Order: sequence, then structure tokens, then C-alpha cells
Amino acid sequence: MTKRFFALFLAMLMAGSTMAACGDAASSETAAADTAVQETVPEETEPVYVTANLPERDFEGETFTFFGRIYEGSWSAIDILAKESTGEQINDAIYTHTINMEEKYNMTLDVVESGETTVVNQLKTFITAGDDAYCAIVSDVYDAGAVAVNGMLYDLYTVDNIDFSQRWWSAMTNDSLSLGGKLFYATGDIFIVDNQATRVFFFNKDIVTDVGLDNPYTLVRENKWTIDTYMAMNEAAAADLNGDGEMDPDVDRYGTMVQPTLGGVLYFAAGGHLTSKDEDDMPYFACDTAEALEILMGISETIANSPTINMTNETTINGSEPDNIPRFMENLALFAPEVLKHIETMRESEVDIGILPPPKYNEAQEGYYCYADGWCVNVVSIPVTNMAPEKIGFILEAMSADSLNNLTPAYYEVCLTDKYVRDQESVEMLDLILSSVVMDNANIFSWGNIESAVNDALYKGTAIASVLASKKSAVETAIQKTLDGLLG
Repeated sequence: MTKRFFALFLAMLMAGSTMAACGDAASSETAAADTAVQETVPEETEPVYVTANLPERDFEGETFTFFGRIYEGSWSAIDILAKESTGEQINDAIYTHTINMEEKYNMTLDVVESGETTVVNQLKTFITAGDDAYCAIVSDVYDAGAVAVNGMLYDLYTVDNIDFSQRWWSAMTNDSLSLGGKLFYATGDIFIVDNQATRVFFFNKDIVTDVGLDNPYTLVRENKWTIDTYMAMNEAAAADLNGDGEMDPDVDRYGTMVQPTLGGVLYFAAGGHLTSKDEDDMPYFACDTAEALEILMGISETIANSPTINMTNETTINGSEPDNIPRFMENLALFAPEVLKHIETMRESEVDIGILPPPKYNEAQEGYYCYADGWCVNVVSIPVTNMAPEKIGFILEAMSADSLNNLTPAYYEVCLTDKYVRDQESVEMLDLILSSVVMDNANIFSWGNIESAVNDALYKGTAIASVLASKKSAVETAIQKTLDGLLG
């Protein structure tokens, strides 16, 4: 969704309700976010119905079947279609969307559920067998990448009827995913799971008030939400609540409770890359430049062994989520950097929750960057067994555009605005966050395991330059192997 379209949508939401609000900007990111959040409200308030730039078409009752990553878990692709109305508003928005498409184009949409979260073996089996039952695939990015390197997916840039310049496709994210000028899988407003997978900084507004800290939203607007500011707020908020002279995450208050991947999130938020791409869209090892090393070492020196940050992957409190979330819900942390989906798991919390983008490295940084990893994000792809790719290209384009009329507003207004986050300022933050989502191909293809090595080094305070030097050759070899598979 473009900034202008979102601003109009935001104005309608605010005009129609005085309740606390928050929301999901569409999956479509067209550029890095502005350095400050704009508060101007456009004069227009009438909703705009969006349609794709496609001709009228009659598919004469043809059935188009998706293979979907649908399972009992957090990242299930339930947003592909809905077969009935249930009264649940997200489901019903998807159902309306499904009926719209079927009636408008005289076709039937169907989906075969994977039953598993990892579907790469299923995909390879049916594609290798030449099974043409599936017109399109919805999987996580890891699996899509693994199938693409085996020559099993179409380059979506060559598929007729898909126009990636349109606002219903996620420009910044899809730009991250292309390699060698080819795009084998993509995301956009057709899905909501990619939004849920985006890293944000939840914060406790009551602690901000109690400690007398600056309003975090104002810091973002004034371009002062940086790592230095973040750390200063950590130090101000941390407290030995039981007075025993030691910090205990079960009873004392920390500035931040988070998983050990915090360093990587901050590095990506600084505009850093593990691998970047040249003018020909070809990837290369990018984290050992002087600038990258300065940022990485600065982050490591800031967060490693900080007494104000509790980093753990333990799940002793709740086996289904890291301990940082329930502790945050118990007022034991000012910040909880996590995926946006956790705003749903924290729905019953009494904590007054706000949402921020991850902080900039410094005030000279032009935009915000919010990381999402390939395990959580779902993408659509077209298997080479599809003998009429232009048909599903037409349908994907139509579905993506139509999602702006129903699925995106339902997710934004109902799941976020009405149910979870309690303030209107978080609506602005989500516009900023979800127009700034980036991914890194080093994560998607696990090139040399560089991501885990960097995260570990930042977390432990290990000499980062030595880690990078030890990994560079393996990463470059892995990059070439991927390119050989993708590009031939």
C-alpha cells in the first residue's frame, strides 16, 4: 500500500473511532520509511475501491488449486482463501475476497493443505513427478528458495499479468528477494503473515511514565530514536526491585528482555547487510567493509553483557514462546523486541503496550529498516509444472489488488486497531514499520551459517572481525552454488 493510500485509510480509521488504535499498514512496501512520521491528515475520507489493471475475463468455471503451508502453527498460510463464513472477521474478509474473485472471473479457488510447516520435500516430490495439480505454491521463503535453486519455479518477472510496480506488491521486501534480476517468489497484500513476521520493539508505556522517560513516539518523529537513546532508556528503566543487589529476570526489571538475536535485529535496523547486491542484482559478502565492521562492533560493545538487557531463548514459563514475552507482560521489562505477531499473544495483557520500529544506528541514518526472516514469511511461487502460468499470474494480480479492499483493512482495523494495541500513535508507527521490511538472502539460503555466527558474536561480545574472516570463504562458495542453481 502506498503512503498516500495508507494515509487516507488512517484518516478514515481515526475519524470513525475514538478508541485506542493501532494497525497494519499493507504488506506493500514501496520505499524505506521517512525519517520522521508525518501527522498530516488528508482531506479525502471516502474509501477507494482498488482493482488490478486487468481486462475482463471468464475462466468458464475452471478450478485453480494452491498448495499451501497450512498446519497447526503460528505461520500457517490461512490467508490464501476461506471456504465459508464463520463470523470471525479476518476469516470473513478472506471469504469475501474469495467470493469476489470466484464470481468476478467465473472460477473456483481451492487449496491443498500441507499439514506441515516445512514443505520443501513435498514440493520437490510433486514437481519432480511432473504433477500439474497445483497452479501456485504458498510456502515459507526458506522452502521457496530451496525449490528455486533446483530450477523448479518460474521467474515471476517473466509471468504475464503480474505487475510488481503496483502498490499491492511489497516492493522493498521483493527487492530483497530477487537475485540476478530474477524473482522466483514474492509477497504482498495477498497475505498478512508477512506483516506478523516483522520485527518490532514493543514497549511498556507505564514504565516510560513511571521512570520519567521521553515519549518514544516523539523520539521517532524527531529523528532521535537511535541505539544510544535506546540504551539510555534501558539503563534508566532497569531496577533491582527486590533490593538483593543482583539482577534476577524473574523478579527484577530490565530495560530489555529479548532473544539472543537482538544484535542481528539492530544491525539490520542500522541498514546493515550480511550480503548485499551489486548493480546487476548479484549477491556478495557485505558485512566485512569498514562501515559494516564499525556498526557491528558498536552494537556488540553496546549490548554484549549489558546488565540492563536479559537475552535468553528459555521457554521455562511457557513452552510455546520465549520467556521474554510473559515477563514483559508482568511489567518486568521496558522493551520486548519481537515479531509483530506477539501483539496477538499478548492480547489479554494488562500492560499498556506501544510499538516502535527498531532504533536507527544514529541520527544521520536516512530511514528505518525492519527485519523479517525467511522461516516466518510466506511467499507465493509458481511451479514449472504449471503449463499456463499467465492464468495464475492474472489471478494472483487480481487477488493481490482485491486484498486491499478487504483483507488488509480487516487485519489492520480489527486484529490490530480494535483488539490489541491501545493507542492511535502506534498506527503511525506501523505505517512506518511495515513500509520498511527487509530480508537478507544470507538468511534465506543459510549461506555459510553467517547469520547465526554474527548473532552469536554480537550476543557474546566475540571479536566480530575474526568471525567474519573465518566465514567469508564459505559464504562466497555457498553464494556461487546458489547462483549456479538459480541462474544456470
